[in-house]
Amino acid sequence: MASVLHRAHLAVPVAFILILGCVLPLAVLLVFSVFEVDLDAFTLVPAFSGQSWTQMFTNPVFTFLIGKSVVSGAGTALLAALIGYPIAVSMTRLPVLWKGIGSIVLLTPLYTGEIVRIYAWRVVLGSEGLVNAALKWLGVIDEPVKFLLFSPFTTHLVLLYNNLPFMVLAIWISAELIDKRLIEAARDLGARPIDAFFKVILPLTTPGLAVGVFTVFALAAGDMMTPSLLGGTSGATPMAMIDNLFGTAFDWPLASALSLSLLVILFAFATGFVTILLRFDGARAVFRRGAP
Repeated sequence: MASVLHRAHLAVPVAFILILGCVLPLAVLLVFSVFEVDLDAFTLVPAFSGQSWTQMFTNPVFTFLIGKSVVSGAGTALLAALIGYPIAVSMTRLPVLWKGIGSIVLLTPLYTGEIVRIYAWRVVLGSEGLVNAALKWLGVIDEPVKFLLFSPFTTHLVLLYNNLPFMVLAIWISAELIDKRLIEAARDLGARPIDAFFKVILPLTTPGLAVGVFTVFALAAGDMMTPSLLGGTSGATPMAMIDNLFGTAFDWPLASALSLSLLVILFAFATGFVTILLRFDGARAVFRRGAP
């Protein structure tokens, strides 16, 4: 009992920070969402008005942008899982020294700012960039490939590049915690490598996969700079709309309603993904092992 109370006390500072940093701003947004804007005086008028919420639910543009954000986040998370999983499992088999080197290489892109990475990709994928120059030199193309820049392809390529380390790290940590004797026991009982993977490794790494999916989905769906700077005419996002409403348009009530709607929908989808993953037997076994 004393141990349980001790662990509960450790969560108090985190809960306090979450309340201050997350819940209170959301409460402020909720209050702003029922305000009205007096454009003559250029100020917000406290009022219990549902005008911004009505506009939020009746304007198809907002529904389209939020749906686009969900699809973009889900697609990026799926691709990151497919690419990152074999990388993470392979890293568990490296010697300790190479694991350290591998983690440094994996995290190196994150040491630079997002804006630097975006402009680096523009140099690589531009009409006169490295990719088009190489394809021309090889005789594959005569004219620069246009879809390499300012297209949905570019946006999701860079979103995948930016967020792949978070998926790999989450799965890697989960894979490192697997008791290797379980894999050896499966092999001793006649399981082929593919059977040992699907019956031991994959179920026991499900918690890490769930964390990776949750993280990459949230980061990709909520990204604004990458679609805006690399997506061209397809780069409109709900985050850019929120930025415009809070800034140039001075429509804080509508911006608040859109922000809260986006948050609720993204959280619902992310929770659904993770809940499905955590229903696997392996995930429940991992959490039971960690229970007191």
